[in-house]
Amino acid sequence: MHGGGAGDALSRAFVEGLKHGNPDPGLLAIAGEPEPAGAALAFVRAAQHPDLAPQLELWAPALLLSARPGFAAARLHELAGACREACSAPLDLGRAPAVPVVLGASNFLARLLLRDLALLRELEGPIPEAPGQRPSGSWSAVRICKYRGLLRIAARDLLGRPFSDSPRELSDLADRCLGAALGCAAEETSTPPPTLLALGKLGGRELNFSSDVDLLFLYDTPGEAENAARNADVARLVRAFKAGLEQPTEEGFAYRVDLDLRPEGPQGALANSVNAALDYYESFGMEWERQMLIRLRFVAGPEEPARAFERAIAPFVFRRLIDPGVARAVRAMKARIEDERRRAGRDIEADLKEGPGGIRDVEFLVQAFQLFHGGRLKELRQGSVLEALSVLGRLGLLPETAVADLSEAYTWLRRAEHALQMVEERQTQSFPRERFGQIALARRMGYAEPEGERARDRLLDDWTTVRTEVRRQFEALLLGAGDDAAA
Repeated sequence: MHGGGAGDALSRAFVEGLKHGNPDPGLLAIAGEPEPAGAALAFVRAAQHPDLAPQLELWAPALLLSARPGFAAARLHELAGACREACSAPLDLGRAPAVPVVLGASNFLARLLLRDLALLRELEGPIPEAPGQRPSGSWSAVRICKYRGLLRIAARDLLGRPFSDSPRELSDLADRCLGAALGCAAEETSTPPPTLLALGKLGGRELNFSSDVDLLFLYDTPGEAENAARNADVARLVRAFKAGLEQPTEEGFAYRVDLDLRPEGPQGALANSVNAALDYYESFGMEWERQMLIRLRFVAGPEEPARAFERAIAPFVFRRLIDPGVARAVRAMKARIEDERRRAGRDIEADLKEGPGGIRDVEFLVQAFQLFHGGRLKELRQGSVLEALSVLGRLGLLPETAVADLSEAYTWLRRAEHALQMVEERQTQSFPRERFGQIALARRMGYAEPEGERARDRLLDDWTTVRTEVRRQFEALLLGAGDDAAA
């Protein structure tokens, strides 16, 4: 990505000074570097490395307009030195042009590359291929597969491939890792694996860059006398599965596992027979659980229990009779979430996910329409928010202009969320309040204006526009209308 025109002029002036060992810290400050003097020294050290000097045109412009130019230059210098020492070969940026942009955007991926130089292979090519490796055999293989995949996906994001591919690639990567993890836990506990289903964003194949995976475990309904023993065995497997995925190691960890959406929540059994789960929803299922189950999706293990459960639970989720209370229930839940976060002292206005005009507004709006119409219109039974929006437009249930505006806004919000989580692989949705944090977010999202302040201004303008549009649509379609809002 580049800014063209003024951006090229800024880069040329900076690179020319760097070639002579005297880069202008003022140009770094203009680009948005918070510590220009120190960053200039980091650039000089990198430019003086014998393996990086001939490749200066390949890395200096990319780092100048990155989220952390000085940090990235220092890590590049370390990486070149490590390659020379360990491999007796230069770091070849022509072969892996994604390296500078990854170093400039992600602190934890920069550390990962320095720790394991073999991972540089994942960044080869003009744009690395989407990850496709299937781990097997060990928990270590699962962790390695995950981080190899994250490297590729981050590079693909930063090099400009369509962002809509990113959540799907992250979800497919998680599916492969979770399937292998289920095998590891089954072998470790000598227990036949249960059926593994996804909920939440993983269920919709819209996983975040750093996210819990919401999971549900079911198993074939055995005879009554066998059920207690089978349940205990599966619970032991689930505990091993969760521990293996969450275990922190030198390689990192695999995934944070959230099982709280299961029947009866944190107090319920870790796994249920298909019949027990169906009995729970028939007797005690709540409105929010209908909404949650829209994104139910089979991932791994025996498939038939999953299909049997999907068939049997569909009438609970998607009622054939029109329920006029759907819109009221969904908007009440959203208002309750915002109120609880405010009472807890959260900066809800800066919350990309749960704040007014955030990701949840789009998700809840779409899910209200799905609950309202999904009993009669099977096309609406989509786990993906963007796919469901497209169907709503095609069926004439939402105006095409609303579909286009909401899809664009949702994609922007998810891009911002991924850019924030890419930094340290932390589960955060907080829009930064400070100036340099906003410039860094703008850079990670691809705002390539040469002046950091201009990139920041564009980011803030878009943030305001997106929040306003999403909240307007949410209020018009749910909050501001009667109980038949989704009709």
